[in-house]
Amino acid sequence: MNYFFNRLSLKVKLISLICLVFILSVIAQNIYIIHVVNDEYLNLSRQRTENIATIISTSDSIIENLQNPTANNLEFIQNYTEQARTFAQVDYIVIFNMQGIRYSHPNKDKIGQLIVGGDEQRALQGESYTSIAKGTLGDAIRAFSPIYNKQQQQIGAVLVGQTLQKINHLVARTSQPIWLSLIASLAIAILLASLLSRNIKKILYGLEPLEMAQLFEERDAIIRTVKEGIVVINREGCITQINNEARRILRIEGKKENIIGQQIADVIPNTRLYEVMMTGIAEYDCEQNINGVVILTNRTPLFVNDSLVGAIASFRDMTEVRSLAENLTGVNRYADALRSQSHEFNNKLHVIYGLAFNNNKQELIDYLEEIIGNKQAESNIISQAIKDPIVAGFLNSKFSRARELGVSLSFNVSGILAPIPDSQVTHSLVTIFGNLIDNGLDAVQFLDNKQIQVNLSINEEAFNFEVNDNGEGISEKDMQHIFKKGFSTKGDNRGIGLYLVVASIDELNGHIQLCDQINKKGTCFKVSLPLKQLYRGKNCHGRRTDC
Repeated sequence: MNYFFNRLSLKVKLISLICLVFILSVIAQNIYIIHVVNDEYLNLSRQRTENIATIISTSDSIIENLQNPTANNLEFIQNYTEQARTFAQVDYIVIFNMQGIRYSHPNKDKIGQLIVGGDEQRALQGESYTSIAKGTLGDAIRAFSPIYNKQQQQIGAVLVGQTLQKINHLVARTSQPIWLSLIASLAIAILLASLLSRNIKKILYGLEPLEMAQLFEERDAIIRTVKEGIVVINREGCITQINNEARRILRIEGKKENIIGQQIADVIPNTRLYEVMMTGIAEYDCEQNINGVVILTNRTPLFVNDSLVGAIASFRDMTEVRSLAENLTGVNRYADALRSQSHEFNNKLHVIYGLAFNNNKQELIDYLEEIIGNKQAESNIISQAIKDPIVAGFLNSKFSRARELGVSLSFNVSGILAPIPDSQVTHSLVTIFGNLIDNGLDAVQFLDNKQIQVNLSINEEAFNFEVNDNGEGISEKDMQHIFKKGFSTKGDNRGIGLYLVVASIDELNGHIQLCDQINKKGTCFKVSLPLKQLYRGKNCHGRRTDC
């Protein structure tokens, strides 16, 4: 079979393929159209029979004559329903009493007999509905509606039916021109396929199969050299393709062994690529930490002929982007701190100017002593333990911000933190402190007694600190989401602060947790950072003040 197919000309292959695809699409399309048309007719018939049944069941003439079923009244009911049936173009309208005895029917011989179909009981119990059942005229859509007298007592019901045979006939008549148009389209498609096959050499620029294979190799080379990292695995979880950028981003470009054919878990741990392949569910725009590198990745299962054959991951290095975001956050913290100090300084200048202008010397002296004393006390709390000027200055600035918001901010410090030589570490600390303290300021802003306490502890192993506030606290439902990117209880376009805190802590190999707040209001975050990570291997401990 394969030999015969391979000997066919490209022209025959193209025409056969186009015809096959078109025929299949024509059949599928017609089946779908017929199905849609049939459903539409059914819905229209159901709605029409419901409306007619409702109108007849509320007709005063029908109610009066049904309540007193004399011979003349029954003849009126028969004539009335037949006129309504002819006008509404339905197949039958049947009026029956509470015992199921017909008072009207298109076939007069059926009058006086029990109604058939087995679906009338609900109507005799006062329910309006539609069903599909087989009556004396065959399968039909049947709409029932109860009939009540003026005392709201049910005295019978009305049945309006439309046979399915008539509906199918209408569907067939509607589908006939569709079939004709599709057959004409098939003929046109065959003609166009013939014209296309004549010019196939021009479309392929006269390439032979060997030359087309060479183009495939060139495409493969392009994949290997694109800026985005690409990794492909097969069903066994073995790597079948990895480009140079993926090797560079994941820091495996220096390995000399050939990683093609190796298990993905052995070469690149925690990729989730195998899990994506097994579940068949794609994952897009996911941030992930692999080999210490943060990447933005898309992971997609690969299907060939509806058969799962592997999975592919494409990704970009997010370290630089996140570093810029953290630096920008740090700059914003510095700017916010400077703004608070500047605002506080300007207010105090106005007070000093007013006292000096009014020649209130003693009040001026007392005010200056109070300012100098408070500043000195606050500065001493931080500067005696935090020897890094940037971190110390930033923490001191939070006193100004707290006073501006009317918050009582207190620091408890144990141990000594030496100057930090790495500016990136300093930026990370500013990001961590700034977000946690600012979250505390936001949490207490609507309280009368606003309090935030920061506990710092530096020992030979770690730098530990807690940030406590007496706000409303965090609900149990939100606790499992607060560190996720984009999650916030403060509104839209928020939810980045704690995410950056966790990212900065992860880079320093530290950890963060919510403190136990049993029988205590507020929120408490506890952070622990290994001291060796703050100094990148330098021998600086909590008892030392130099590096």
